[in-house]
Amino acid sequence: MLRALLFDLDGVLIDSLASIRSSMNHALARLGRPQLSPEAARPLIGPPLAESVPVLLETDDAARIDHFITIYREHYQVHAAATSTAMPGLREVLGRLHGRWPLAVATAKPELYARPILEGLGVADRFAAICGGSLDHHRDTKATIIGRALAALDLDGGADVVMIGDRSYDVRGAAEHGIPTIGAAYGMGGEEELREAGARWLIRGLAELPALVERLDAAP
Repeated sequence: MLRALLFDLDGVLIDSLASIRSSMNHALARLGRPQLSPEAARPLIGPPLAESVPVLLETDDAARIDHFITIYREHYQVHAAATSTAMPGLREVLGRLHGRWPLAVATAKPELYARPILEGLGVADRFAAICGGSLDHHRDTKATIIGRALAALDLDGGADVVMIGDRSYDVRGAAEHGIPTIGAAYGMGGEEELREAGARWLIRGLAELPALVERLDAAP
């Protein structure tokens, strides 16, 4: 039987393309740089900012990266909760899973931002733990964040815990704890990225999740 379900946030529970792109474009405008289209922003959502921003700015200059992140966060903290939307079926899916298995969020997004978004959507109370990255964006990996979520649930990983994520970072971070991943192919990474990273199963909509989890829980 499954002991717990861990969720990434962006691209899995919420559609954050508009909110993250808006804050990135705000920072780019402040720096006098061109704006990002939705298609250009999508691949940058999911990895920690410390990995996305060097790609976006085409630099490894730590001072420039830190400056961008500071501007980005000033905007994001104000606007994120109002501009992040629930994935279709979010409340119904969590209502079906909650109470049967412990649920936790393990996201690279700092908890300072993640929790108000989930509270604004009325689902924060469905999670036994909401674990995010540190504001010290140079420190955390997805595996360390997943480790904190497991500790909050008093678990140590293993094949009877499942991660639900949409990027290769989720799959590989979970694998470091022996946790298989359900790939959210409707999210930011897409099916090919998830398969290549080693996602064990795929879903093409959040509404597919409960039936899959129930089958996994019942498997011998």
